[in-house]
Amino acid sequence: MTKSSKIELTLGNPKSGWLPIELKSADFGLDFTSSLFPENPTDQLCKSLILATSGIDSEICWHLEPECYFFELKPSGKSVDFCITKSNGFTETRNLIYNLTGDFESVILPIYRSLKKFSTFEFNKTDWTKIDQTKLNKLTELVTDRKNYLQHRL
Repeated sequence: MTKSSKIELTLGNPKSGWLPIELKSADFGLDFTSSLFPENPTDQLCKSLILATSGIDSEICWHLEPECYFFELKPSGKSVDFCITKSNGFTETRNLIYNLTGDFESVILPIYRSLKKFSTFEFNKTDWTKIDQTKLNKLTELVTDRKNYLQHRL
């Protein structure tokens, strides 16, 4: 992956417990709509980014009812492996859909920015649950620290 390639994640406007999602990179595109249940995937995504920014492997499940997409983040040194798998159910065998290895700026930062943008959306409580503000503040702190660290290394 070249330094100019990066993930583009768009979280749309939720409606009745369903969230439209679009993910793009230089050589891949995926559009789907995820359910709010059984767990809020935007909250899960926030938690996953906190873990990945802290150097810990993480994953989230986007429920399509009954199918699922899994986004896995596996940090290793300066790189981050981003993997998408799909299964016919939460406990079913997963099939690899996409794999990309990048750095903080090309993987973590674009997902974080998308999540921050989504947190500013106004929507009805019956349509979706807001991201836990404490988690989002913690993520913002970690991302800011990481960006400052990377800038001072240059």
